[in-house]
Amino acid sequence: MPMSDAATRTDPSDAWLAHAGEVAQWAVLLLGWLWLGEQGMRLGWSMASGVLAVAVWWAARIVCRGSGWAFQTASSVMGVCGVLTACGVWLPGLLARPAAAHAGLLVLAAVWGLWSALIETRTRVSTFQMGRVAWHPLVAAGLVSGAWRMPGSDTAAPWGVSLLLALCAALVYARDRHGSGRVSACRGQRAGLHTCLTPSAMGLMMGTLWLGNVWCAGLGWSTGQMVAVHLALMAGLPTLVGLVLHGLNRLPEWAGGLSSEQLTYASLALLCLGALMGLGNSAVSSVLAMLLPSLGWAVHCNRHRSPVGGALMRPRASRGMALLMGPVLLVGVGMASPWHGPLAVQSALAVLGALAAWQAAALWWRTHPRWRQSALLAILR
Repeated sequence: MPMSDAATRTDPSDAWLAHAGEVAQWAVLLLGWLWLGEQGMRLGWSMASGVLAVAVWWAARIVCRGSGWAFQTASSVMGVCGVLTACGVWLPGLLARPAAAHAGLLVLAAVWGLWSALIETRTRVSTFQMGRVAWHPLVAAGLVSGAWRMPGSDTAAPWGVSLLLALCAALVYARDRHGSGRVSACRGQRAGLHTCLTPSAMGLMMGTLWLGNVWCAGLGWSTGQMVAVHLALMAGLPTLVGLVLHGLNRLPEWAGGLSSEQLTYASLALLCLGALMGLGNSAVSSVLAMLLPSLGWAVHCNRHRSPVGGALMRPRASRGMALLMGPVLLVGVGMASPWHGPLAVQSALAVLGALAAWQAAALWWRTHPRWRQSALLAILR
């Protein structure tokens, strides 16, 4: 989950607000993938197979997250964006014409994306540094599932979604108001290409949840089962991986834990394997094609944001690459799906897997000079 990398110690009296705000942050993220994707398919299936709303929301998050505006804006702006989002879920249902309803949904997606970017930029805690168990995604997934299952949440009366978003808006606004002051500069490292790949793969899987011709439909799952599985992959796997890594840190032979470089290689390797599994036609390969990239993203979430020796891009270049491999790729999959079916998603995942293999090889080449010198000498001979 994209968020600020540095965590600050929270006063015990404000600990509940930090934990509640983190749950709210995850709920806003999960609802964005789930509800916007469902409404996009319902209202705009004829445009890029209904993924346009999710793509707009995702693009707004990428463009605004970590920007100077997101750091410097007042807390009231975050509160207003949250209120507009909570109220805006009613907008598509109030518009009679389908084209107008879909346009209203796209406007809502843009506002929701701005709000999400503000939350992710200005948080002063990290989910995986707030305790031994990162339970916040699991609680958020339970709340999102309950809101989604409420009667009317999938049509023009989204009471559950609106109420949950309003609660999240109040919590993240209160957390921001209780923060230790406004941040004037981004605290994170410049990003490399390898940091964009597993989030893009995870977003591709969540963004194509409601497409009826991807491999999920071939497994014979009901809609409720597909939603539960995707929530478990996005919210449950990071918690599970965090528990495993915490257990390894307590073992004498694993003193100090796995380095950021080792976790980066593991994340890229899991994405590569998942892309290979996506080329298969069996039920097992379909499950592994979802599980392995999601596991790679979970490993990515739990690693420390320290440089691993790769080439770092400027912020604009990093955002451009994230846009290209995320929302733009998702729209391309949506446009190609009516003609190519599951092959569109498989091809997109294969592209990300090939880039992951290239990045893993490039990182190894840069961070192991002895191997590089030996290889060059062997070539010269």
